Amino acid sequence: MALPKVSTPTYELTIPSSGEKVTYRPFLVKEEKRLLMAMESKDTKAMTKAMEDIISSCTDGDVKTNELAPFDLEYFFLQLRGRSIGEIIELKSPRPPNFTNCCKEAEEGDVCNLSINIDDIKVDTSGIKPSDIEITKDIGVKMKFPQMDMVQKYNIEGDTIKSEDVFKLITDCVDYIWDGDDIFKAKDHSKKELNDFIDSLSSGQFEKIRDFFESMPRLSHDVDWKCPRCGKSKTLVLTGVDSFFG
Repeated sequence: MALPKVSTPTYELTIPSSGEKVTYRPFLVKEEKRLLMAMESKDTKAMTKAMEDIISSCTDGDVKTNELAPFDLEYFFLQLRGRSIGEIIELKSPRPPNFTNCCKEAEEGDVCNLSINIDDIKVDTSGIKPSDIEITKDIGVKMKFPQMDMVQKYNIEGDTIKSEDVFKLITDCVDYIWDGDDIFKAKDHSKKELNDFIDSLSSGQFEKIRDFFESMPRLSHDVDWKCPRCGKSKTLVLTGVDSFFG
């Protein structure tokens, strides 16, 4: 006689950037093993690949994880983690570098126990600029946010990126260019052709594209870091999925 199969519930989630609703299930023990191995490796690319693979498995492949913006991927994974393990994340957070003078007893090695409800973590998309960028009356560019592999490729940290990589990143994120009713898909053209197009823009036209990238939101959450010695608190901003795994 075959062993019984355990049924799993399903949940619905809205992808922040697109508003698309998707259905997913909690991850299973086999997928949690994959996650733990990636976390133990302390390899950012391995962790990202594990998140992408787990999301894909838990949505039966319906979500194209390689097309998700970083904040979409991180938000989705945190929600998935909440439904799989629990909505509350317990963290031991080290003392912030700029909060060492709250009292005489304060020490750099102090930690604060934080309890974070995943349901309270939101992505604010209200500031996102339109991805359809008008260059002239007839010509425009449709942009897309970089995927996580692009962020890692250009080693983007916080809001910083090397100047020489800005142009490469923008070229990689062109979806298509239009000229009147004619559409020129980026995938049908060489990097040189796309680079030449970007190079032909005026500073003002290029700034419109850059504004779109600068409007990309980040997964972040404000917490109160309370000194374990004097009780004084300071607002600490956790950014990126790594911050929520201690």
